[in-house]
Amino acid sequence: MNAATPAEDLDNNPTLDLSVVVPVYNEAQCIGPTLATLLDYLRGLDLSWELFVVNDGSRDSTVELVSQVLKDVAGAHLLNYQPNRGKGYAVRTGVLASQGRWVIFLDADLSTPVEEIGNALKHLSAGVDIVIGSRAHPDARIEKRPALFRRFATAVFDQVKFLLVGLREISDTQCGFKGYRRTAVVPLYERSVVNRFMFDVEILFLAKRAGLQIVELPVRWRDVPGSTVRFWLGVYSMFRDLLRIRWAHRGFGVQ
Repeated sequence: MNAATPAEDLDNNPTLDLSVVVPVYNEAQCIGPTLATLLDYLRGLDLSWELFVVNDGSRDSTVELVSQVLKDVAGAHLLNYQPNRGKGYAVRTGVLASQGRWVIFLDADLSTPVEEIGNALKHLSAGVDIVIGSRAHPDARIEKRPALFRRFATAVFDQVKFLLVGLREISDTQCGFKGYRRTAVVPLYERSVVNRFMFDVEILFLAKRAGLQIVELPVRWRDVPGSTVRFWLGVYSMFRDLLRIRWAHRGFGVQ
């Protein structure tokens, strides 16, 4: 396994096509099969690629399992830190370490399957800045829906989000699958302040202010029981982070 190197400007590394970022936290039960599936897919692409698995302070055997799987894989990196700081911090760490022309991040439980990477790349290679997986798109294929309580929580969150930061034109800000044109989003991640689950909203808020092109991609998706990805973080956390986004970036971009 190669040691990770600091991110460089794309012009200094023009031959690397794709960076994939997988944030992990206590994923020992699923990370082995996930990495096997992901590496098999990446090896089948006619692209140069790198993989970053970002360990967000796991307390189980995630680090040992990832290290074992990636130890002989060229272009694969484990970024490891303690303590747990949140999914947003983990994704930011991976994006800022990346060097590919395009960056994809996806959840470790593969609730959105790896084949959606190819669909996202079609848009990115055509010049789109950000591709966001959408479970709410009419053409999305939902194989297993979350419990009624989580769907209700999503509806409540959406209304609060629209009120505080807008983004009403985006039907699904929280799907754990997104693709980026690296040079477009690195400045946004460098500016970002939210470390936990509202980071998706923050990046899209900044992207809209910056006038970036955003496309929603209908994805195949299934709810994964036992996932460490929890939507409902509590009313206090949601309000705090949304208000922080609005305040921290009040003077950024177009008005």
